Amino acid sequence: MIRYVKTTVLIFVFLVLMTASCRKEKGDKYYGTTTIDNTLYGTGPYYALGFSFDLGIEVRTSDSPGPDITVHAITDVNSVPTGAYLDTPNLVESFSLVGKGDNENDAKTLFDNLRETEATQWMLFANTIEEHQVWLFKTSGGNYVKIRIVDLLVNEGLSGPYAEVTFEWRMQPDGSTTFSG
Repeated sequence: MIRYVKTTVLIFVFLVLMTASCRKEKGDKYYGTTTIDNTLYGTGPYYALGFSFDLGIEVRTSDSPGPDITVHAITDVNSVPTGAYLDTPNLVESFSLVGKGDNENDAKTLFDNLRETEATQWMLFANTIEEHQVWLFKTSGGNYVKIRIVDLLVNEGLSGPYAEVTFEWRMQPDGSTTFSG
């Protein structure tokens, strides 16, 4: 009898932990604010951390599936960092610049009021990103994401040109062109 109770308790605890770890409010993984940078990790092969919109988390560039986007520093002829860009490993023209606000409030309003994808021109990179820009992105899974550049840091890091971007994002997970919120 004691063995039966112990087994039952263990199964119950396991199920409670599994349920708790899987519980997420509907939509939580479809929006947020995230920071990624171009730091390389490992001893070879090297990898960076990018962001997966489908998973709603940072993932390694060496993972499968890998990230939807990564950030890179732009340098001049002397390798001095001058800016940054967003890249996608899917090799498909996936970025479209919606516009740029004059300040954070304008950019937030532009982002919030973007209810439907209206892009007609797509680019392979989000080249020369700047604070207060709003971009559209098409995932390899066919979903649309709106991205607002919140903060950008570009400088000469310890191991070379460093780029770090903080962005707000919202994905439309059903493949439609309309954002809900």
